[in-house]
This record gives sequence, C-alpha cells and structure tokens, in this order.
Amino acid sequence: LPCPPYDNPVFWDQLYKDMSYDQVNEWGGVDLSSSSSSGGLLQFRYQKVPILSVNEDDDGSENKDDGKIISTTTFADWMDITQLDTPEEAIQLYQQQREQNEHQSDNNHSDNNNNEAILILGCGNSKLGEQLLINSFIGPILQLDISSKVIQLMTQRYHKYLSSDDSVVKRMEFMVDDASTGLTSLEPESVGGGVIDKGLVDVLHCSAGPISSKDDHDDDDHHHDDDMIQRIMNSVHNVLQPSRPFIFFSRSEPQWMLRRVFGHDGYDDYLISGCVNGSSGSRRRSKKLWKDVEVVKLVDYDLFLYKLVKAEKEDYTDQEDDDEEEMGTKNSVIERKSYLKRLKGGSKKSKR
Repeated sequence: LPCPPYDNPVFWDQLYKDMSYDQVNEWGGVDLSSSSSSGGLLQFRYQKVPILSVNEDDDGSENKDDGKIISTTTFADWMDITQLDTPEEAIQLYQQQREQNEHQSDNNHSDNNNNEAILILGCGNSKLGEQLLINSFIGPILQLDISSKVIQLMTQRYHKYLSSDDSVVKRMEFMVDDASTGLTSLEPESVGGGVIDKGLVDVLHCSAGPISSKDDHDDDDHHHDDDMIQRIMNSVHNVLQPSRPFIFFSRSEPQWMLRRVFGHDGYDDYLISGCVNGSSGSRRRSKKLWKDVEVVKLVDYDLFLYKLVKAEKEDYTDQEDDDEEEMGTKNSVIERKSYLKRLKGGSKKSKR
C-alpha cells in the first residue's frame, strides 16, 4: 500500500491546516498525567524485555524470569533527570543553572552548558511539553516539528510560557526543524536532559515495511526510510550531551526495531559487545556511539519503551598499527558470523 510522505512538511501542514490550537493528539495514548486512562507515565509499571547478549546462555534462560517480573519506576528515574516538588522550585533551579552558565561563559569556561533541557522530537500538538513543566521538571522544554503549521498552533496555545514579560521565566521553546537533516536549530551537545520521541521513529519503522537483508541493503544503497531513521539517530546523538538518554516509544519488538535504528552492522555490534559503534576516516577510527540500551514493555500500554544512552566523549579507539587493525577486524568478523549463526538456530518470532 502507498505510504504517506512523512518526510514532507507539506503533508503535515495539510494535516494540521483545519485544526485549532486547542486540539490534542497523543500518539499511542502516551501521557504523563495520572488522570489518563492508563494511569500516566509519571510513575509506570514495566517488564524488562531481554536483548540477547553474547555472554548469555544459548537458551536465554538468564533473562526469562526478568520478563515476567513487574516493576515500577518514575519517569524522572527512567530519564535520570530532576523532578522537584513544585513548579516554583523548578523555575528557581533553572534560573540558577542559567546564571551559572552565563557566568562561566563570561569567564571563558569551556563547561558552560550545564542544563536539564528536554528535546521533544516531532512534538505535533501533544501536551507532553506542558505536562513536564507542570510536574516540576527543570527544563527548558524544546519542542520541534517539521510542520511550521503545528508549531504556529503550539505557539498560540502556549503563549503564556513564551511571553516577553519580565515576570515570565521562559522555559519552553518551539522550533521548525527536520530531525533527519541534522537538527540544525540546536548546537552540538547542547541537550543536557534527554531527547524524547513519542512516535516518529515508530511511524517511519512501520512505513518502511520488511527489513531488508544485509546484502540487499548494501546493493540498494539503503531503503529511504531506513536511511532516514539512521539520520535521525545521528542527529539526536549530535545534540545530546554525553551520558544522556534518547527514549522513544514503539509497538515493535527490539529484534526488529534495533536492527532498523542501528543498521545491520550496528545491531550485530550490540549483540556481540553490548555497545553500538560507528566509524569514520581513512584510518578506520571507531567510536562508541551508544553505551547502554534498555527496552521495557509498558504494562498499562501496548507499547515498548526504548532507552539509548550516549557514550562518553573519550570512548574512541585509535588503531595505529595497520597489521593489528586488520587482524582485529578479521577476528571481529569471525566472532560476529559465529555468534549470528548461533542466533539464527534459535526460535524465530513474528516480524513487525
């Protein structure tokens, strides 16, 4: 079936054309509010979803019991960000952080971007950004969408947070930008809280259809939607500060979704080493991109929640000796093929 042109701003502008600024659409019913039908995400129940690791037994028995245990956590703990008791306390701490950053900038300190900014990709007309402020997260809340029309509507709705009045502490910002083309509205490593995506990656994943084999992927120079998802991953990685999380929601299981977001090589790297690597340069310098990956199933929603944590800045490895590099590469390829062969021998789940 034909798929809507999700990467075309005109498509989204037409979609929002006849909507009013007070209309709300929450993808997947995901909401922070405890008054929502599923109880909200301020405190939520979850079950761990096992991701096979080369260190596990072949039968995966180490993870079987984990998937049955229902645990509870808070959105603040999951994101590793601060939630205070009142919005007033959050505003006060935000002002302190901002003044400290300005002072360090005036004194030419390099570390002058201490913040708990939260970036919402493809914000649409969701109320998530406002809910974060109401529930005393520090912010600022940066809301971004490819549609200039919906950003116009959201600016109308939240004018009280955007006022130029000196009595208003501006902790919300809207941007028209395309996450697949670099997030040029933001400086590199400027987001110190985390990045949230409620449905963008999932929509692109589902619209892309079956995942191609590694050989087909190479021959076709990537499917368009695969390419777009991986460009979004690169954009998010670029604006996040080290050790900060990117979380997204999906209806798809990790054996399919992670292969889509990391690409074939990145996913294979994760299965073997527990981290996702990238490479650049003629000397094949490798960089660890994501150091932690966690997937849980939300008990009160028919959804999976993914968390990827950006690696530390110093997680680079230079291989000076060409002979050692070549030998290490060959050993890595042999290890990968051997492990993937064992994986393929296991039971297969339905693809989504």
